[in-house]
Amino acid sequence: MKKARRRSAISLITSMVILIGSACSASNSSDDPYAPELKSAQKQATSAFEKDVFADLVITKSEFDEAVERYVACAQDRGTKIKAVPVAGGYYNYDLVKSGEAETVAEECRKGTIALVEPIYVDRLMNPEKKNIDQLLADCLVRSGVAPEGYSAEQFVIDRAKNFAETSFGPDNPAVPACLSNPSNGL
Repeated sequence: MKKARRRSAISLITSMVILIGSACSASNSSDDPYAPELKSAQKQATSAFEKDVFADLVITKSEFDEAVERYVACAQDRGTKIKAVPVAGGYYNYDLVKSGEAETVAEECRKGTIALVEPIYVDRLMNPEKKNIDQLLADCLVRSGVAPEGYSAEQFVIDRAKNFAETSFGPDNPAVPACLSNPSNGL
């Protein structure tokens, strides 16, 4: 009798843990500020790779890196050289060796590799809570010690339009490109 009650209690606890766990994961996905973009990309996915990446509505670093590798390999297979250059912000810039069809090949190879994956991954990396990006950039400059306390998103927009030429910190300050590459890097 005691064993039956113990099994029943364990079964009940297990059921509750499963129920709570599924409720938490459901609420986490609905609380995800990038859920609409991920669901849209999931519907737009055309390659098996993209469909696999968006199946769980999460883009991991390894999936992002694989998308970049596939993009570079696609171009290389078609005779176009693209070099993925890591950026301090945690993503890549691309050097494209210009040739006759290079830009066309690069654009065609984006489809099914990085076209849907990269924008969401980079946006989430730079702005995980999907806040006002200009305010995040301004806050980064304040945290890095180059912009004064109270430096606002509005002032950042004005200063960026002037390439930071009229600021006390100037465009050559290393904090400026660091913040621009990823304001969430924790400077």
